[in-house]
Amino acid sequence: MNPVLLPVRLYGDEILRTKLKECDVFDPALQAFIPDLVHTMYERDGVGLAANQVGSHFRVFVIDPAWAREDASPNPIVMINPIIESREGEVDNEEGCISLPGIFAYVHRAVRISYSYSDPQGNRLHETAEGFKAVVIQHEYDHLEGIVFTDRIGILAKLKLKRKLNELVARAVNGVNIMEGFPDD
Repeated sequence: MNPVLLPVRLYGDEILRTKLKECDVFDPALQAFIPDLVHTMYERDGVGLAANQVGSHFRVFVIDPAWAREDASPNPIVMINPIIESREGEVDNEEGCISLPGIFAYVHRAVRISYSYSDPQGNRLHETAEGFKAVVIQHEYDHLEGIVFTDRIGILAKLKLKRKLNELVARAVNGVNIMEGFPDD
């Protein structure tokens, strides 16, 4: 069965503010959902996508930090019930988000993290990441906690984005596909 392109939820949709609960790795609905989540991330040209961004309550996200490179081949990492166990150092990176099209801001994140997650086969993995991969994981983990990247920026930066954020809130209707009505930025 071919994966389905899922509709992406926009900033202002309440599901993006929902802290997702742990899920059963072997839930058949989760297993069926994962290929659609992966497919949607690539079709929307993202390096990460969390379940609540497409209207699901599964505590899962997919990442592919290398996808940002021109010569990259797909290499998705599915993280079910992830936990960030430690954070070290500091870095500021410009971030954007599929659920906040056209909005970019510098976000303060840890440069190195230790984390654990279950893969789709049920193996619990413990890993560390640094640099861009660590930033991507933290960004997607925040989604599972009901946090969007603009929650982590300063007041002045947020004021500069206020008009764009308000426009997104006005358009946020459950199930809206971000490609409808939004020019490529």
